[in-house]
Amino acid sequence: MKQIAYFSAEYSVADSLPIYAGGLGILAGDIVQEAGAEGRNFHAYGMVYHQSFTSGDPDTRTMSQRLEAEGFAIIGGEDGKARTIEVTVEDQPVKVVAWRKAFGTASLTLLDTKVRGNPGPIRQITDHLYDGRNGMMLRQQIVLGLGATALMAVEGFNPDIYHLNEGHMTFVGIAAALRYRRSHVGMTLADAFDAMRPTIAATKHTILAGAGLTLEPTVLREALGRNLSDPDADMAAIMALGGKPDGYFSTTRAVLALAGHHSGVSMIHVRTEAINHPGSPLVATTNGVYAARWRAAELTGNQSDDELRAIHNANRHELVEHVNRATGRELAPNCLTVVWARRMTAYKRPELLVSDLKRLAALANNPNRPVRFIVAGKANPADATGIGLMNQIINAANLANLRDHFAYLPNYNPASARLLVQGADVWLNTPIRGLEACGTSGMKASLNGALQLSVSDGWIDAIDIEPIGWDLPEEAPIATLYDILEQQVAPLYYDQPDAWTAKMRANINLIESRFTADKMLTRYDEILYK
Repeated sequence: MKQIAYFSAEYSVADSLPIYAGGLGILAGDIVQEAGAEGRNFHAYGMVYHQSFTSGDPDTRTMSQRLEAEGFAIIGGEDGKARTIEVTVEDQPVKVVAWRKAFGTASLTLLDTKVRGNPGPIRQITDHLYDGRNGMMLRQQIVLGLGATALMAVEGFNPDIYHLNEGHMTFVGIAAALRYRRSHVGMTLADAFDAMRPTIAATKHTILAGAGLTLEPTVLREALGRNLSDPDADMAAIMALGGKPDGYFSTTRAVLALAGHHSGVSMIHVRTEAINHPGSPLVATTNGVYAARWRAAELTGNQSDDELRAIHNANRHELVEHVNRATGRELAPNCLTVVWARRMTAYKRPELLVSDLKRLAALANNPNRPVRFIVAGKANPADATGIGLMNQIINAANLANLRDHFAYLPNYNPASARLLVQGADVWLNTPIRGLEACGTSGMKASLNGALQLSVSDGWIDAIDIEPIGWDLPEEAPIATLYDILEQQVAPLYYDQPDAWTAKMRANINLIESRFTADKMLTRYDEILYK
């Protein structure tokens, strides 16, 4: 069995570890757990972040205490003390230790610079995920690349495949090539890149530019410093990977140039990439979800229609009770419940739901077919637009005529996400078409019998949505959204329970047959892990 080294900037593997930002982290956590459950030789690498990604974290324990409580332990050396790896960034020595936990036959290793002996600015490298402070994100990515490959060398781990996720992981590929060159005297770095290429796979998870860095060559050269044994030639080889026509270096360009195998995360994502970047090498490997993590335990696949409805009703009650406790609202648990839950950012368009408050209130207050709405999600602290959209949702939820019909759920995390996907009747997805990439949150909800009301984007674009829900067209999406809810969704739910249950079952069957993490890993075997 091939040995896979998997690299991501973020992972979600425990409710108490907020070291992820969104879908990439959730997906990476699902992949690690699925690989371990399957018995794969799969080893993931990332970083600890000692500060929560978003504010409002109620847990007062340090991140080290949380890691220990979740079964992570610092890797020890032969002397029994913490094994310390030293790398060089900007010609400064950086001491790195690593936390590790096994997930079946898989493992997750998280690098940490909060080490005694490191000066304050070096210790801060592993404080914040996607740290926007001057140069910090570049330092993080170089530390992960150099530190992980150095640890692998000490442990004698020589993977068959390095799987790099997003441009953030470019420096893993560069570090692996530097390591390869050291064992081949006289080899140039350009030749080392060529030699390593068949062992490197790259996955691009979004078409948005934020998945990589754009750097001045002088900044990159200073950051790599003494790691370059022949600075002029080495920088020429690196710029050949990621150089742009304007003279800057793109880590996203570089990660694709480093790799011999490439993937995007849905068919429409790959098509959109090809339109925006002619010559894109991406092949579609649609994401999937780790069913054991997201499916309600009661759903065994053998239930009658009455049993399926009863299980789902109980899960909706649990969700609504949780929301009411968290928000002080009094949402009714027996009403049709629509959920929108994902990261608050402009391209996901959370504001569509609250764009016509009069029509929204009419749906919520309908005496015969009332609809309840739950919205959850956080904005990146650096995303002013996303924060504004989140506040727009909160303000709508506080209106008197919506207060006990519409709730914004704070502190969105994997624990509340499980309640949301297991208790939603309808999963609402409103992105600008072509920008969602995949949208695995909808898969999790469908796995639990939620019906889809979605723009045809990501995985939804690859299916016929009619058996499982409703298409939200790009033309006049605001008016159409309310029309569909009022004229199609609510009547089906309240007046045709058997037809509704048939759609629930169709959702469950579709995800189980096409969109689970084991099927995703099989596609990785075929496309990326050759």
